[in-house]
Amino acid sequence: MIAGTAMGWHRAITDERVWDQQLDTPRFRKAFTNLMKGRRMWPSPADFMEAMPPREQLALTKQPIKANPERAQRAAAELAEFLGGRQH
Repeated sequence: MIAGTAMGWHRAITDERVWDQQLDTPRFRKAFTNLMKGRRMWPSPADFMEAMPPREQLALTKQPIKANPERAQRAAAELAEFLGGRQH
């Protein structure tokens, strides 16, 4: 019964989602902690998803990224070749 429950949970929380172990492990732990604090019955996967905090956002820096004119020119040429080679 436990294996079937685990499989159902796995399907429910991974369907059409992409998880990152480094970013999401703390979120999973927090969600379970939040659920254990306030639940008297076994939660559903939907309850788990609602209890999960959002991902922390990376801070953006205001450091300029230097342009590489040669790389931009090569990319433009590749794009032009790709688009020009398409038949409609």
